[in-house]
Amino acid sequence: MLVALLVAALVGPGPAEGPVGEHEDDKKAAYLAAKRAPPPVRRQCCPKDMSDGTCLIDPACRDSPRAGAQAEALLFARHLHTLEVMPLRGPHPEGALARFFRCRFTDELASHPAELIAGVIAAADHFGAGEVHIISGFRHPKFNLMLTKKGREVARDSQHARSQAIDFALVGVKADKLYKYALKRWKGGVGYYPVSQFVHLDTGKRRTWKGH
Repeated sequence: MLVALLVAALVGPGPAEGPVGEHEDDKKAAYLAAKRAPPPVRRQCCPKDMSDGTCLIDPACRDSPRAGAQAEALLFARHLHTLEVMPLRGPHPEGALARFFRCRFTDELASHPAELIAGVIAAADHFGAGEVHIISGFRHPKFNLMLTKKGREVARDSQHARSQAIDFALVGVKADKLYKYALKRWKGGVGYYPVSQFVHLDTGKRRTWKGH
């Protein structure tokens, strides 16, 4: 008996054992807590001049890509009339693009086709541009008619009035280069405005024209 007590004293108490799977439960709890955590505040992610209505979480604030994955290049769109800025790549909260490309005169929203947005992004990627300047997106028919009566270069039956057109420029890219690229790659309408330095894309039939 004495020998047994001495052996127990020398060996000491065995390691404490927690419940089976306790470590896994802690990892799961931490994962769920991180998932429920609010996203970074907008000032940590978005440009200072981005409006509250269109500020989206930028890719810089998203989780780091997995090893071997190619990180998406940042691409911002700046509307030259509303002065709003937003990341052009998705995913976007519902209605964010419609708000950004809304009619600047009436504030009415209208959704542009996904392929039209993709066409603008593809052009920016081709030239390695990081910023797109938006001149015009949706144009309410009443606003379009008003511009026509003022003698502006606006078609009465404009694709802008159907939310099927975007006028844009790429920062650091001359409009003539953008126009030549669009002629080769875009299947719809392509307009070229060398004085104003922008290009028009729409989803109508294939055609081209030159403005000012």
